[in-house]
Amino acid sequence: METLKNKLKELAKTWAIPPGMWSILTQTSSKLASGNANRRSSANRLLLDQNKNLLDKHKGERCFILGAGSSITKQDLKKLAGENVISVSNTFVHPDYPVIKPKYHVLPHIMRGHGNLYSEEKFVRWLNEMEQKTLDAEMFFHIGDKELIDNNKIFRNRVIHWNEYVEWNKNCDFPLDLSRVPAIWSVSEFAITVALYLGFDKIYLLGFDHDWFNGPLVYFYNHATQHALAPNADKLDFADSEFQMRRHADIFKKYKCLYLKKHNIYNANADQYSYVDVFPKVDFDSLF
Repeated sequence: METLKNKLKELAKTWAIPPGMWSILTQTSSKLASGNANRRSSANRLLLDQNKNLLDKHKGERCFILGAGSSITKQDLKKLAGENVISVSNTFVHPDYPVIKPKYHVLPHIMRGHGNLYSEEKFVRWLNEMEQKTLDAEMFFHIGDKELIDNNKIFRNRVIHWNEYVEWNKNCDFPLDLSRVPAIWSVSEFAITVALYLGFDKIYLLGFDHDWFNGPLVYFYNHATQHALAPNADKLDFADSEFQMRRHADIFKKYKCLYLKKHNIYNANADQYSYVDVFPKVDFDSLF
């Protein structure tokens, strides 16, 4: 049957379509596809270039980056009201989020980085919840997720800043450029990059626990009931100790590179025994 279909197709090319026309149509289709790709690329470049408007926007100010580590359950986050706060990923489920009202909310690449773990339907549910609970925070998304967001009509009335990642050679001489962010293992790396790009004089980190040795799903919230994606530990079997140690070696190396940019990043985690020793340790309560 398949052979017959192929023969009929060849006959159609030979007789139903005038000589030479099949070749022209094929070439035209290829050019149209290439043209559409080029137009998308040009449009994306324009969106990425808009990040230049953010450079040093908050020079002279301080900010707090809110991570999802369990240590923030020991801190009174209501003190962050009125401060410049950059939240990440699923931190919008924190009960004090409406009080804190983060100005910016940052995500890693969704489909490219996690598309193999969850269905698009799950991502859409999560993003819809995020849209409601992040209030009027300005969003940072990977340009590769634009189609997902546009097609599902999410964040239509919100300010979105788009970013792109590039390969990282493990050197620290990369420029601060949100359109060419060295590849990340953790959204925390990108959040710090954003804070540096925005020009904050002092950057305080909260919930940057990196306590992978306590399990792959240790957060301040219950991942089974307070996350629309409902992460499944069975899908994280690859994240064994060797994987985590190699991953964290890269994360900590990136942290060192980012700290060298301005020496203005401080660890304000509640856990005094945290092994995140890249940044100077400060007491959270003493900052208010």
